[in-house]
Amino acid sequence: MTVLVLFSVFLVREIWEVRRQTSFIDSVTHELKSPLAALKLCLETLGRPDLPPEQNQKLRQMMLDDVERLNGFIDRVLAATRLPAERSSVPLQEIDLAALARRCATAVTRRAHQPEEVVRIDVPPGVVLTSDEVALAVVLENLVDNAIKYSQHSVDVVLSARPGGEGQVVIEVRDRGIGIRRADLRRVFERFYRVPDEDVRSRRGTGLGLYVVSALVRSLGGRVAAMSEGPGQGATMRVTLPTHPRGPRS
Repeated sequence: MTVLVLFSVFLVREIWEVRRQTSFIDSVTHELKSPLAALKLCLETLGRPDLPPEQNQKLRQMMLDDVERLNGFIDRVLAATRLPAERSSVPLQEIDLAALARRCATAVTRRAHQPEEVVRIDVPPGVVLTSDEVALAVVLENLVDNAIKYSQHSVDVVLSARPGGEGQVVIEVRDRGIGIRRADLRRVFERFYRVPDEDVRSRRGTGLGLYVVSALVRSLGGRVAAMSEGPGQGATMRVTLPTHPRGPRS
């Protein structure tokens, strides 16, 4: 009986893993084919001799947007594949969190074609930590990008930070978006996992963004948690980091 139970558990896990892999492949296919199809159409249209200059410029901007989308997708996949590698040799530096938050918010809103004011920065001056700036920037950009992507009618995102006591800093990214079911609050950090909901499926994604966030936060000696009152109630992603390194990182 014990063997049958263990085999059943193993089988269920394998089935779920196959489903997650299939979902990931479907998402990758969409992420690659959609911009490539748009690029092909734009190039074909640009070949018309009677194309007005203003239409030419519009198509060029559309192509740049699609290239940026492909580049961002490739960066996320590469980040996920490199996470298991040893990161202890990465140099640490002192980071002004307010300045980094503003840079990350500006970068994401530009890519998303949103006005900068949709992301409010609530970080008091003087919040400083010693960490890997590149990794922390990836974390913040992924969280802000998710908050914008999963917003509903109007985008309203707050990126805040405060001292957390005992040599820690707490960073939160809050939105008023589609929210997360209680059962999915932990699972959203799993690799390839996407909440089985139409509001989520209707938005592009591969299930790698929050996985990358979780792994990078752990490598920085911190932890991350997702909070939400449920569907339609928005979500908060909370990252807790040490202000100074605590020895070797994994």
